[in-house]
Amino acid sequence: MITIKQTPPVTVITLSPNQSASWRETKTVITIMVVLVMCIAIGWALAGAWVILPFAGLEVGLFAYFMYRVCRQGFAQQIITISAELVLIESGIHRREVARTYHRELLSFEIKETERDWHLPDIVLCLDNYRLSIGEFLNKDDRILLKDALQNSGLPLSRTQWWKES
Repeated sequence: MITIKQTPPVTVITLSPNQSASWRETKTVITIMVVLVMCIAIGWALAGAWVILPFAGLEVGLFAYFMYRVCRQGFAQQIITISAELVLIESGIHRREVARTYHRELLSFEIKETERDWHLPDIVLCLDNYRLSIGEFLNKDDRILLKDALQNSGLPLSRTQWWKES
């Protein structure tokens, strides 16, 4: 998901992944799964197959862990602040974890495309020998919106397949 706020001297572009479920919905799914699996495991344990209990515990523990990790990544965010002289890129989950400031005239953005569009186009910030991928968690439509927003902000963009229409 992309949000663009333009005030005359500054443009702020906020990038965040599309979320399929909130944290509350994720906790509900985890709870339902734990109750269901543990009811079945306790039933088998009462029938004499007690060895199933550690495996059921491991199953629900791994399920809960991976659901938590997936949900947490849904709260990732990148904020690109473009001013007349500087470009600030902040990223993190729930809070700013990394912030990098670049001089606007020293950087450019490259749109990396595959020959037959097998992969999503990558948007990469280029500065001398340094490259930083922007919006890796975005879908194709959002990446196109990001490209247009960067272009409308007056930042230099280059495409690896410049002969194709965008």
